Parts: sequence; structure tokens; C-alpha cells
Amino acid sequence: MGWTSYQNVIFLLIFIFVSINYIQISNAALDEYSEEYVFHFINRSRQLKEISTRCKDALGRIKSYLNDKETLEAQRIYYSQSFSTGPNNFFLSRDQDRWVYRGYECLLSAGETIYSKSEHPMHYCYSHDDDKDKNITAYSICIPSPCADDNETLLKEWRRLTEPKDAEKPMHFTSCTRSRHEKQWFEQLVPLTDLAFNIMLTMFIAMATSFHYVKGGDQAKGWGPQLMLAFSLKTNVRKLIELPKDPQSCITCMFGIRFLSMVWTLIGHSFIFIQAYLENVEEFKDTMANSFWNQWITNFTLSVDTFFVLGGTVLSYSWFRKWLKNSSEPEPSWTSYGYWLKFYRHRVVRLWPAYLYTVLAVTLRLSVTHYHPMWPPTDPAIQCPIHWWENALFVNSLFNNRCMPWTWYIGTEFIYYVISPIFLLSLRKRPKLGFLLCILTIAASAGLNTWSMIENNFPPTQLLWKQPDIFNHNFIQHHIEIYIKPQFRIGPYIIGILLGYYLACYQRKTIKPERSNNHIAGVWIIGLGCTLGALYGLYPSLHGWNWPIYHLVYGTIHRDVFAIGISFVIYACHTGIGGFVNRLLSHYVLLPLSNLCFTAYLFHMIPVVFTYLLVPFPIWFDSQIPIFIHCVVQLLLTYVFAIICTLSVEYPALNIERMLLHPAKNRTTLKPAPTSDSELQLKPSSPKL
Repeated sequence: MGWTSYQNVIFLLIFIFVSINYIQISNAALDEYSEEYVFHFINRSRQLKEISTRCKDALGRIKSYLNDKETLEAQRIYYSQSFSTGPNNFFLSRDQDRWVYRGYECLLSAGETIYSKSEHPMHYCYSHDDDKDKNITAYSICIPSPCADDNETLLKEWRRLTEPKDAEKPMHFTSCTRSRHEKQWFEQLVPLTDLAFNIMLTMFIAMATSFHYVKGGDQAKGWGPQLMLAFSLKTNVRKLIELPKDPQSCITCMFGIRFLSMVWTLIGHSFIFIQAYLENVEEFKDTMANSFWNQWITNFTLSVDTFFVLGGTVLSYSWFRKWLKNSSEPEPSWTSYGYWLKFYRHRVVRLWPAYLYTVLAVTLRLSVTHYHPMWPPTDPAIQCPIHWWENALFVNSLFNNRCMPWTWYIGTEFIYYVISPIFLLSLRKRPKLGFLLCILTIAASAGLNTWSMIENNFPPTQLLWKQPDIFNHNFIQHHIEIYIKPQFRIGPYIIGILLGYYLACYQRKTIKPERSNNHIAGVWIIGLGCTLGALYGLYPSLHGWNWPIYHLVYGTIHRDVFAIGISFVIYACHTGIGGFVNRLLSHYVLLPLSNLCFTAYLFHMIPVVFTYLLVPFPIWFDSQIPIFIHCVVQLLLTYVFAIICTLSVEYPALNIERMLLHPAKNRTTLKPAPTSDSELQLKPSSPKL
């Protein structure tokens, strides 16, 4: 057999292997019904004694409305297509975007617009059960708004028609969303009050800024003037764009890493949420899942692990750097209750104002700005009035994370901050014991991931585009039980704490060790190898290849491996072997973009959904370029809000904290910090306003 024959055999085997694995991926599809079948249901429903006369009249007018010459053909088609049935276990997983899509079809069939109210408003109503039994069916119908109170009766009638064998089963959960708010936001007291508050806040900031320019910061004495200065744009814009006074107090490559992670997060969310608006969604999902290089999007949830690494590193580096200076101030111990109270208080002041401001803005005004409500399970206007306290206490990730679900990361990292003194003090008092404690914690967290994957048949990470049949399809269960829970995600944060400890110790060395070319090459090989391996190692799991051991190993360690890779990149950049990568990531223009990342993260999901609502429905997928254009617009809108929130709420709160709780103290005597050419030196000053 010649070489060509061997090639053909090898190619045939690879083709058969890949084909077998591909057929394990299931296609998302709901049952659809013809227009005649839907109107058969309407006519049957009008005969029900349980529904009101008003509802019967409204059902009788549907056909004439849809056949009216002023009604668009698309509205008639949308109405019939919005009636669906499908497997209950897929309602919260694989097919969820199709149910949302059906909901938009129903709402659009009413003919509502921003400027005009429809004479035939609609309600999209659905029923599903959290039971994992695959034999249970979920249902959706589109009914006139006068029938909203009769939605459960009509859903049961739809079930009786489509699934007669289930007619007598209890219907545990039903919900509806309307085609138009009962009152638009400008007709409601609460949104108008929120708007008035923001206008008054803007006026106060303008007054504070004018006062600052007229009186100057040094001449303003007393609590009143100082409070005004806390809101001054002159003060806060300088804080936003200036480099630290101490050139060694921060790790500047984090400017770029933090901003790029924020962009990565937004792109990933944008590519997820567009699925609910796409007509040819299967083509989109195939494109996303089948391309090896698309894994930087399909595996984008690793961006959160970057934030965990950065959070742990910043905390550890600043904490150890302070106490390694051997200052005359007594070091904190396990019983330094006053010190640790201040430690936590500052964190709360750092997070609370911007966080609560965003929750209020999104809940009270932004969620009701559009003429129709959002998808009820994730609509902040519905969920946040009930669950806001979970966010306010940073425990939302310990529950079902209903209010602004993307903010689970804020609560999870706050929990890590609360327990961080255990690791900080252990490393400071007994480094070997502290290091062992960190390693055991990382291993325990990884073990919990392994156990949960085996117990629940979870995939290695959330698969938000394709759901291979070899895994549990319920990504909502995966999200609540493992993805957002602190005990499963702490590994990258601890790796960040160890990195910050090492960098602080490295900085204190008077004479830095020589690094050979082999050492430098090894650092970059490990850093890039771990990062890219973790990022692109999802491919076998994404395609459902029957490699159970691989899926378990990858799911257990890939986040920690990725965190190690990011840590090596940070180490290289901060210790002088980063080269052009460090110069790029540390560029001055990235400083304000990095400083705005917290408030940008809080808000970014609103523009992601908003831009898709403004374009014609449905969206047809031809290429990824239009989606990236959406991402650019979404990013710009996100940073506009981030600037507003940071300058009007976040920074003023920090200024007030400093004014009230940090009175001027006598300087403490410090031993001079050694410097070295290998350390990253920042510019001595930055442009003044």
C-alpha cells in the first residue's frame, strides 16, 4: 500500500470518527402549528364556560383583526407561529432562546409601536415545570390582553388539544408578558422620580464643579465646601485619568488586561443574547460551534476568571506591599478587629454606591423605558423588586441570582474578599503553611467541580450555543448549582493572591536575580500555553465527543490552568520581561478605560439587549460582522453610562469616605523601598486638567 493509500485510509477514519461524534449534537426545535390549527384552538376556547365574556369577545375578534387589510402579513404569521409546545427540560436550557423568540413574535403581532398603542394588545403566556422529567411538555400561547386573567384555563385547553394524555395533570407554573406596558415610563411616578433625582444630581455636580473652579480646592474649608468638592468633576476626572503618585503601587499591565476582559465579556454576552432574535438560529449555532477558532467566544466565560485573578492579585499585592515595608504601624493579627472592620468597610463603600445606583436605575427606569416588558424570568423590573436585597448584601450568588443575573460575579468576589484575611495572614505569619492552605483550597474547589460534574452529568462549562446529548441539558441548573457558587470558582482568586504575594516579595529584593533567556522563554511558553490550552481545549466537549475522562479533567482544571497562564503573563510584564506586550497593556490610554470597568460591568447587559430591540425583527444571520458592529455600539453605550456612574456616584462616595473616616495622620517612618530596572516604572506625572 502506497503513501497515498495510507492518506486516504487515515482521512476516511478521521471523517467517520468526526461524523459519529457530530450526530450526538441535538438540534433545537419546538413544535409548530398551522394557522388553521391555532384558530381551531381559538374557536374551542370560546366555548369554555370558565373564561369571562370579555375574553370570549376578544378571542372572537382575533381572526378579523389579523385578516384586516391594515394588518401586516408578518403580524398574522407571527401570531400563529407563537403557539408552541416542546420538551419541558429544554425550556430552561437548549431551546430557551426559541421560546423567547416565540414571545417576541406574539408581542409584535399586536402591532404596537413606540408612538402608538394597539387596539388589539396581546399577552404571551407559557407554562413549564422545573421537574427534570423529560416526558413533561412546556406550552406557549398568544392571547388577547382581555384574556390575561384566564391564561391558565386557556393554557390547559391548549394542552388538552395538543397533548390529550396530559390533560388531567396539574399545571404547576404559568406566566405571561404583555405586548405593551399598562403605562409608559413617562406616565409612572417612580420612573419620573428617578429621572428627577438624576437631573438634580447633575445640577449639583455642575454647581460643585463651578465652586471648585471659583474657590479652588485648597481654599475650601469646612464640611460643606469639602462635601461639594467630593462631587466636583475637576476632582473626579483627575482621579479617573491620573496615574498613581507612587509609581510602584500598581501593576500597570492590568490596565489592558482588565479592559480587554471587559470587552471579551460584552462580546460573549452579545453573541449569546442575539440568539433570541435570530430567525436562522441553527445556522448561527452551527457556525459558532463548528469553528475551532470561535472558541474565544464560545468559551468566553473564562473572562470572569481573569477578573478573579486580577481581584486576588490587586488585594494581595497592595496588602503585602504595605506590610513588607516594615513600617512603624503595628501589623494586623487575627484579633485586630478594628483594622479588619476598616478593611471590610472600605470594600463596601467601594462597591455599594455604584452597585445600588445601577440596580435602582435599571429596575426603576431603564427596564420600563421600552414600550413592552422583557422576558419575565430575567426582567429586572419584575425580579429586582423581590430579590434586590440579595444583591445589596452580596449574597445573590448563594441564591438563584434573579436580580440582574450577570452581577453574580460581584457577590462571589465580595465573599472571597470577606474570607481573604485567612490566606493573607497565613502567608504573612507562616508562608509555608499559608502556601499549603492556598493549594489545598484550590484542590478542594477543583474536587467539588469533579464531584458535581459526575453527580449531575454537567458539561465542563456552560455550553450556550450547542448542547450535546451526552451532557445534562439544563444550563440553568448548571448556572445556579455550580457556575455562580463561590466554592466552585475560588481557585483563580487564590492563584491571584499567591501571585500578588510573590510580586510584593519580589519588589522588596534589593538585588533582583538574573533571568536567562531560557527562563524568559519558559515563562512565556507556560503563560501562553496554559491560557490557549484552557481556552481552546473546550472543542471535544463542545462537540460531544465520547471522551468522559477528558471532559472531567478539563472541567476540573481548565479555569485554574487559565488563571495560571494569566498569572505568568502578569508576572512577566511586571518584572521587566514583558517587552512590547507590557508596553501595549500598560499604555496610558487604557488607564481610564480600566478604572471604568466596574461600572461598565454593572451596566453592560442593558445595551446588549437594547440594541437588538431597536433593529427590525427577526434578525437574519449571514456573518459575524453585523454582530461585532452591535458590540461596538453596545460598548460605547456601556462606557457612557460607566462615566456617568463613576463620576457622579462611585468617586464622590470614595471622596466622602476619605473626608469623614480618614483624617490626616502623622507620617509613619518607612524604610526606603529598593528600586530596580526590572520593575515597571510609571510616568512621574500625568496631564492635569
